[in-house]
Amino acid sequence: MPRASVLIPIHNKATTLPLTVDTVLRQSVTDVEVLLIGDGVTEDVRRVAEDLVALDARVRFLDLPKGPHHGERHRHTAVEAAESDAIFYLCDDDLLLPDHVADLLDLLADHDLVQSLNGYLTADGRVRLYAADLADPDDVALHLDDDVEHNAISITGTAHTRAAYDRVTPWDTTPAGWWPDRWQFRKMLGFGFRAATSARMTALQFPTSADGRDTWTDDERAAEVVPWHALVTGPGAQDEIDRRVRASLLPQLVEERGQLARLHAALASQRAYQDDVVRAREAEAADLRSEVETLRTHVDRLVEIRAAQEQQLAKLRERLAHKDEVLAQLRAKVRRPPQT
Repeated sequence: MPRASVLIPIHNKATTLPLTVDTVLRQSVTDVEVLLIGDGVTEDVRRVAEDLVALDARVRFLDLPKGPHHGERHRHTAVEAAESDAIFYLCDDDLLLPDHVADLLDLLADHDLVQSLNGYLTADGRVRLYAADLADPDDVALHLDDDVEHNAISITGTAHTRAAYDRVTPWDTTPAGWWPDRWQFRKMLGFGFRAATSARMTALQFPTSADGRDTWTDDERAAEVVPWHALVTGPGAQDEIDRRVRASLLPQLVEERGQLARLHAALASQRAYQDDVVRAREAEAADLRSEVETLRTHVDRLVEIRAAQEQQLAKLRERLAHKDEVLAQLRAKVRRPPQT
């Protein structure tokens, strides 16, 4: 049984897929399997996948029809088909450094859900980090807060045990407004699984959504990844990535401190505006209370007047009743016949 199963969803990236798979097959832990999860693949991707299977027995191809959304249900099929109890994930245009599987297997010995130090590479070669430590309860709380758009877990560079996966609902079509990896791994964090983040970046991400890559051709994507593949598979690769991570920390910190300062100023301005609104509403409420008290005084006075009028009316009714009685007596005397 392989020590790790690396699941790679594939659809239409034929030029980068061989580079991606090659970095898995070059892992320092050689006892791995690669499951290519076809989601309605193009003919070019199918040919590449079949060639990869023919070249190395550790590669398997699940040629599945196009599924809903990003084919998340196929990932569950792949987990069930995997022969290892350690499930790893990788995108078809990203790369692994040689010790990625070894690093995360060490973490999985004591944890359920683990990840490489997470971040991505910009088009000009800079490292951008998603500052996170999944072993930190405060960080986990941010991931679980519905009012905060916080996510530092990607599909590339993440792994979990089969036992942990079996305790949550499986991969399925992601609800609208959520990204698949965030939806699935957030569920694991919500179950209180033991999670951890590696101290090293051992997975390199080149996200389509960053730096305008969504407009690049397949050849342009490959042209970016090829030099990084040469670095990853050459000597001293991890040392070079560690150096780039260190070099990125200060510029990113300065940039993010500026962003935090602007955010703080915006929040302070918003707070001042809200304070003004609260004061205005309190003044309106005070005025309304004063008007209510005035109206209550008027109502009380009207009630008193009405009570006095009722008393006068009752007296008038008594006098009227007395007069009616006297009048009746007089009428009776007038109608009495004369004495003979």
